[in-house]
Amino acid sequence: MFPPGRGNENLDVDDTYLISVFGTNEVLTAVGKNVGLREYQEGHWEQMWICKVAPDHQIGMCNRKNGRFLGWTKEDQPRCIPESDGAWGRFTFMRLSLGGYSLKVSPNGKGEPKLLQRVDGDSPNLKLGKVGAQFGLHKIKNPVFRRFEWVIPGRLARSSAPYYDGEDADENINETSIEFLKNHGIKNIISLNSGELSPRQKDRLRKAKISYSHIKAEKCAAVTQEQFDQIWNDYDKAGVTIVYCGYGDGRTGMAISAIQLFQGRALDDNDYMENGVQCPSQLAALNELSDRINR
Repeated sequence: MFPPGRGNENLDVDDTYLISVFGTNEVLTAVGKNVGLREYQEGHWEQMWICKVAPDHQIGMCNRKNGRFLGWTKEDQPRCIPESDGAWGRFTFMRLSLGGYSLKVSPNGKGEPKLLQRVDGDSPNLKLGKVGAQFGLHKIKNPVFRRFEWVIPGRLARSSAPYYDGEDADENINETSIEFLKNHGIKNIISLNSGELSPRQKDRLRKAKISYSHIKAEKCAAVTQEQFDQIWNDYDKAGVTIVYCGYGDGRTGMAISAIQLFQGRALDDNDYMENGVQCPSQLAALNELSDRINR
């Protein structure tokens, strides 16, 4: 079984990719903290990489399963490392005339970029050097939970609503979306969508032992202080949680910011906007919550 497409997809921030050795069924795969080449297996999150931008506007690739970034050791070997380490690789994908891409990496974001190459017989199969391999980029089309990312790896995630395609009403819980949640170990949903799931969809979640909380919020509107308390209680008492609204930006960022405030973090308007908060009413509500927590 080969990865989908021909490996010539464009690289776009927040989209999800398979990275193959061009023309083969070998793809970059997270194996614990290590990264190597494994045969492509459909739907395996450890083989999927989300394109992300660092604060310095450089590109990085975040593993969809473990929330860690593709990074490098001093021995020029690939590893999955936390974003907080600040040592994940900075990437330049260069399209090749014969198809696919070469991949240049600046370890730690410093120094002369090196080419990523395949190594036969070497356990990790990959290292940095002077001669580069030909890689393919295969975009994962229409993921169930668009813009999925870990806020706290293995504890708190955020995304769009499942099957979001422009309207809050697109939200749908079915076997595929439940499989996605289970694959990520998610046990709890906090939805800030304007509409609530149907009884049938909520029953599907109950049977899958996934709890669901709906805090109604309209686009570009703030929730009440009581709803902030509900968000925190629904998160604090649950297991691994995903927060979403429609697109997964403003309302979701407001809920994520509230959870961080309840956890004791000191945030300001810039932090809220970094989380995706967009509207003055949401900023004002979060500042009121901060004042209330810190009285």
